[in-house]
Amino acid sequence: MLNFNFKYITVPFFLIAVCGVHNSGSAQEQKYHPLQSYEVKYKIEGNSTGQKTEYSGDWGRTLCWVEVSEAKLPEGPPVKINEKVITKIDDGEQWIVKINLADNTGTRVKNPMFPEIYKRIKGKDPKVFTTEFMTNAGAKKVGEKTVAGEKCSEWEIGKGARTCLTDDLIRVESSLVLENLSVKETAVEIKRNVPNPPDICSTGSAVITE
Repeated sequence: MLNFNFKYITVPFFLIAVCGVHNSGSAQEQKYHPLQSYEVKYKIEGNSTGQKTEYSGDWGRTLCWVEVSEAKLPEGPPVKINEKVITKIDDGEQWIVKINLADNTGTRVKNPMFPEIYKRIKGKDPKVFTTEFMTNAGAKKVGEKTVAGEKCSEWEIGKGARTCLTDDLIRVESSLVLENLSVKETAVEIKRNVPNPPDICSTGSAVITE
C-alpha cells in the first residue's frame, strides 16, 4: 500500500492522464509535453529507498520508467519493487505496460479514461492544460524553490503530498508525508532533448499478457 499510494502521487500524472482519444490523427498531432524528450534519474528515500529512471519522448506521447526500490511498511516485511512501466499512444489509444523485472512477466492494458480527458485538452498548450488539470483536481501552488540546480514551482496535490515542477514541466521533486509515512523522490540527474535511452521503453523478452 505504501508504494501504491506514493507511486500514483509522484508519477507526473498530467502526462499519464491526458494521452488518449478516439481520433488517432488528432491524438498523434497533440503535444502532451513542452519538451520533445527528457530523461531524469531520481533518488528515492524515506520509507521507500532506491532509484528510478524516467524517460519522456515524442512530446510526451511516450512515458517510461524503471524503478528499483524497497518499501519498509509500518507493519510486515519490506516490499521490494523491481519494475518497468511503459505508456504509449498508438492508433489513438494509450496503452500501459507494466513489467515485473524479477520474473520478466507483465501486463498490457488500455486506459479507458483518456478519450474523455483528451476532449478537455485538445489543441491546448501543454503548460496551459497541465495547470488547468492540476488546479481542477484540487492542487495548489504553494511556492518556488531550487532542486538539483533547477528552479521549480511547488504544488500541494493532496493530503501530505507535494511535487515540484520546472517551467518546462519536469518533475524534480515529489514527497508524501502522512503520520508514520514519509517518502521522497528527488532528481539527481536531468537531461533534456535526449534520444530514447537503451531498453527503458522496450519490453525486451518479457512475457506480456492482456
